[in-house]
Amino acid sequence: MDDVKMLGILLATPDPSRDAFDRGRHQLQETIRRPVRRHRAAWLGAGIGLTAAAAATVVASVITAPTPAPSRPHAAARPSSQQILLAAANSAAQAPAGSGTYWYVKTVISDSPSDHWETWTKRDGETWLVGAKTGGKIFKLPSPPPNQHPRPGHFVLGGAEVSFEQLSRLPTGTAALKTWIVTNAAEHGSKYGGPTSNPIFVREATFDALTALVSDLPAPPKVRAAAFRVMATLPGVQSIGPVKGGQGLLISLIGGQQARLVVDPATSRVRDTNFFVTSDGGEFWVFPSTASATIIAEWTNRPPK
Repeated sequence: MDDVKMLGILLATPDPSRDAFDRGRHQLQETIRRPVRRHRAAWLGAGIGLTAAAAATVVASVITAPTPAPSRPHAAARPSSQQILLAAANSAAQAPAGSGTYWYVKTVISDSPSDHWETWTKRDGETWLVGAKTGGKIFKLPSPPPNQHPRPGHFVLGGAEVSFEQLSRLPTGTAALKTWIVTNAAEHGSKYGGPTSNPIFVREATFDALTALVSDLPAPPKVRAAAFRVMATLPGVQSIGPVKGGQGLLISLIGGQQARLVVDPATSRVRDTNFFVTSDGGEFWVFPSTASATIIAEWTNRPPK
């Protein structure tokens, strides 16, 4: 399959209409009213989203005086992956834009709270790190050589190196952001010898980029919202229903691995995951399957201490 056909496949999925957006949000609000441990690995699959239906209640009657039959509670309908992601997109779009001196990211592994790390990054690229492997001491990371990828103050998104400023200017339209990510993923594969004619490679690189945008990169609210909407158009994202922290999503990837994301649609936050993408574009898998990572990412004026 050539690059043109590949891009056609990935870009042909229609974006959700405004009606679908509002309908998904309403249905999700109606159905959501209630409530996963370590290792490192590194690269990105498909399936089909499923939706469960609610059960019906049957009422019996007799010929003479009607006798009401005991009613059974309706089974809660499981929101589809698209409903969850569109509701999260709506919440992200309405969130206030953050500001601060540092972009702060804290990652904690659920089965070992002592296994954690925190980073503070300024717009000029100065970065501080503290974690279990630093003995609780804060280290200022040395600036890498100018030819290192990425450069100070830059991140990797879809294979492309982007700065704070470039992240703030990413497309906020669903189709436009999808095109930007897919195009850069294909170019990245070509530059580094990857299989750019393989749609699976590009799809997974696209999923990598979207995961980074919604979980740990300093993307503005409207860009995060667009990333959730793009994710809602991708094949292979399945709802697993309510779980602790929000709604669970399951994504089947290359090699049989399955990424789990727990999204809180009300806040648009990724509360739990067994898979995330670091700021330099590397994949991080948490093992065993019962483990997960919690990521807090936000702007702050609090200095490293």
